[in-house]
Amino acid sequence: MNTLATRNPKAFGLLVTFAGVAFFFPDALVVRMIGADAMTIAFWRGLAGACTTLAFVALFLPSAWPGFRALLTPAALAMMALQGTGSIFFLTSLQHTSVANSLLILATAPFLSAILSRLFLHETIDRGTGLTILVVFGGVAVIAVGSLGGGTLLGDAMSLLNALTIAGYYVLLRKERGQNLIVAIAFGYLVTALLALPFASFEPLEPRQWGLLALSGGVILAGGVGLLQIGPRYLPAAEVSLITMLEIVMGPLLVWWILGEYPGMATLWGGAAIITAILAHATWQLRHLRA
Repeated sequence: MNTLATRNPKAFGLLVTFAGVAFFFPDALVVRMIGADAMTIAFWRGLAGACTTLAFVALFLPSAWPGFRALLTPAALAMMALQGTGSIFFLTSLQHTSVANSLLILATAPFLSAILSRLFLHETIDRGTGLTILVVFGGVAVIAVGSLGGGTLLGDAMSLLNALTIAGYYVLLRKERGQNLIVAIAFGYLVTALLALPFASFEPLEPRQWGLLALSGGVILAGGVGLLQIGPRYLPAAEVSLITMLEIVMGPLLVWWILGEYPGMATLWGGAAIITAILAHATWQLRHLRA
C-alpha cells in the first residue's frame, strides 16, 4: 500500500476511499435493526467508535498520538465538532425520515464540498468531476420524485445538516492533509456521546442490540472513517465526497433486501444513474493516471 501511495497517490486515494465507503454500506441497515432511540444509539455508538479507534492508534500507530496542545489547535477542535455533530444529525435523520430520504439528501455533499473547497482551498473542479456531480444530482432528482414525499421536515433537515458537516469534514482533512487527525476524530466520537448523554433514554437492550451497537460503532464507524480520513490527502475534497455517494444507493437497497423497506422504482433508477456515473468517473480517473 505504501508503495502504491508513493508511486501513484491518486490511485491509492481512490482505493482507500472506495474501501472506506464499502464499510458504510450496511450502516443504515444496522442502525435500523438496533431498534433503540437515536440518542441512545448515538451515545453507545460514539463510545464504541472512540474506544476502537484509540486502541488501534495505541497499538499500531503510536506516532499518531499528539500532545495535549495539539488537540487544542483550531483544526483538531473543528474536527471534533464536525465528527461529533455529524453523527447526531445522521442518527436523528434516520429516526425521523426514511433511509432513502436520509441518504439521498447527503448527495448535496459533493456540491457543498466543491463550494467550500473553492472558497477555502482555491481548488478547481475538473470538467469530468463536475459533469459527474451533475449526473449524480440528476440521479438524486429522480429519487426525490418518488421518495421525498415520505419524509418529515425534521428528518430531512437533519440529513441536510449532516451533508454540510460531511462537506466541511473532507475540506478540513484536505486542508490539513499534512497532519494526522485520527486522534481528534476519535475524540469527536466522544463528543457525540457527550452530546447524546442528556437526551438518551437508555432503555434496557437485548444481547442482539448490544452486538449491533458494537458492530455499528466499533467496526463500521471506526473502520470506515479510519479509511475515509486518508482519502483527502490524495484526492480533492469534492471527489472524495462524490465517491461516498455510493452509500446513498447501497444503504436503501440493503434495507429493502433485509427489512423489506421498498425504496420505490424512482430510487432504483436514480440509484443506477448514481452508481454508473461514479464508477465511470473512477474508471476514467484510473485510465487517465496510467496514460
